[in-house]
Amino acid sequence: MREIAYGKRPFETELIIFDKDGTLTDFKKIWFPILEKRLQILTGKLHLKNREREFRKLTYRRFGINGERIDPYGPFPYTPPHEDEVIFATILYELGIPYEQGKMAARASVAEAEQEIDRITISVLYEGVREVLQRLHAGGVLLTLATADLTDIACDTLKHLGIYGLFDYVVGADMVTHNKPHPEMIEKTLEALNVSRKKTCMVGDSIVDTEMGRRGEVGLVVGVTESGIAAANDLSHHADTVISSVRDIHVL
Repeated sequence: MREIAYGKRPFETELIIFDKDGTLTDFKKIWFPILEKRLQILTGKLHLKNREREFRKLTYRRFGINGERIDPYGPFPYTPPHEDEVIFATILYELGIPYEQGKMAARASVAEAEQEIDRITISVLYEGVREVLQRLHAGGVLLTLATADLTDIACDTLKHLGIYGLFDYVVGADMVTHNKPHPEMIEKTLEALNVSRKKTCMVGDSIVDTEMGRRGEVGLVVGVTESGIAAANDLSHHADTVISSVRDIHVL
């Protein structure tokens, strides 16, 4: 157990649970290209070329995106692939596509987009994250990942980034019945590592991350603003402290 500073907030830490996209890796560099590829595939599959502009406008609105701004209370930063399929099916229904047909097409588009864009290889760590994780690991702090991504993809991403060996446990959306902000990911992690809840810190860039930490009753909940999705004011409703980046975490 080590005393770790999260910005100006010291905390005796045994375990840190990190979110992935938007906290460790650049969310926008991964998920905007994926969304555009899904749109492109669906436009072709369902012959929506004449309504492509309307389709894109509806999609961005339903996912909570306005230009470069992402609604911190919207679905885009949070939903796993199977929930994205439902959102797309609903959008397509608004365009006159039968719901089940839209859902099947959306499911296929998710799979095809994964094949065409390797989001493992386009994942980019925020500057300085690797060095912080290395110092925490060397200091004896347990590090884990709790992500809305699929577990295998999350693990392969960590391997590609060269940081997989720093993590003691990874839990993805396919390992739980209830996704964030439900605390099941936290419960699963604590059970796997047999760690004190009160010596655990949850670090994430989204409201569902901080809300999950609060519901999981961990010792410290830390919000991170680097992704630009949720502002400090939004995160502070659920977090004990807010930092600008994982770079603000230091071993004391």
